[in-house]
Amino acid sequence: MEIKKNTMVIGLGNCGCKITKLFADMGYSTMFANGSEQDLKVLGNMKNIYKLEGYDGFGGHREKAMECLRDNAEFTETLEKIEQKIVILVYAVGGSTGSGLSAVVAQYLKDVYGDDKIIVTVPVLPKESEAINKHKNAYQAVQELMSLEGVGATFFLDNNNCEGKDLKWINKTFASLLDAFITDDSWGEPNNFDESERLEMLADPGAMIISYCKDGIEKLLTDNIFAPLQKDKVCNNVGVIHQDKNDVEIDTIVAEVGKPLNVSEGWGGKCTLIAVSGMSFPVDHIQRLGKLAVDGQKERQHNIKMAKEQSLPTLDFNDIEKPKIKNNIDKPKLTGRDALLAMRKKARA
Repeated sequence: MEIKKNTMVIGLGNCGCKITKLFADMGYSTMFANGSEQDLKVLGNMKNIYKLEGYDGFGGHREKAMECLRDNAEFTETLEKIEQKIVILVYAVGGSTGSGLSAVVAQYLKDVYGDDKIIVTVPVLPKESEAINKHKNAYQAVQELMSLEGVGATFFLDNNNCEGKDLKWINKTFASLLDAFITDDSWGEPNNFDESERLEMLADPGAMIISYCKDGIEKLLTDNIFAPLQKDKVCNNVGVIHQDKNDVEIDTIVAEVGKPLNVSEGWGGKCTLIAVSGMSFPVDHIQRLGKLAVDGQKERQHNIKMAKEQSLPTLDFNDIEKPKIKNNIDKPKLTGRDALLAMRKKARA
């Protein structure tokens, strides 16, 4: 099985659709779902675009996600006709549409296909400097994701890591990394990182990261596009596609991410690629986002209370006598209809 041909990428919401378009441009099968017609126009003439009628975001009401699927039968009917083995859901957890729909769409796919498909999720986390609702949505969306059973790998993209670059850099880097992982066909001695081993990693529940490795493993651990790793050294699989024999030592990776159940190595890669799957979700980082939402809301409520207590003091305004002008006779000024009638009367005279 060629993995790329058997992969369907689905973008949910504006951010998810933008990232999914990058995969469409690389020849992947794709679907796009959003309630905003303006956002969907950015996609141009892409195939399989679904306008979620009546749901331009959920405005914090996450229970509307089920109503959205109920009212958009064409989209759910298409979800039930996916032929590809691997389904990748891409969405921003800080937004409204993608954040609200992600868990219900993942559960819907599990209900339809059971274990016949590998469901991979790609939640994009907001910056720590973003608004209260972004952090609240992110916290709740990850909570819902953690409650699902049977979902495979999760790639937590972190917008905090775009310092000095725009968000498009994270999107393009992820698309490049995942494509390199999926399409690798390198081979060499003494063994190869074959498709079955890569499928096993994509099906592995928990967080997953991929990184190019040119000068050590720093880009795998910190200088990357993913959320900070949970520091418990839990992982199931480590996969490495070596460019040459001396590029990276497996022991060096294991010392940082923990002892895995399996290690898969391949040789002859265009560049050294490292992947780790079955890791714990980055709960420490998600909790920080949740705390930012709580603290931000407390500060906002305090500021609103203080603003309501403000008032203008009573001031003593002395009447100012209008100065009298010699030979001036005060007459009421005519305005509006009366002035217009007076002007007409004078003109007829």
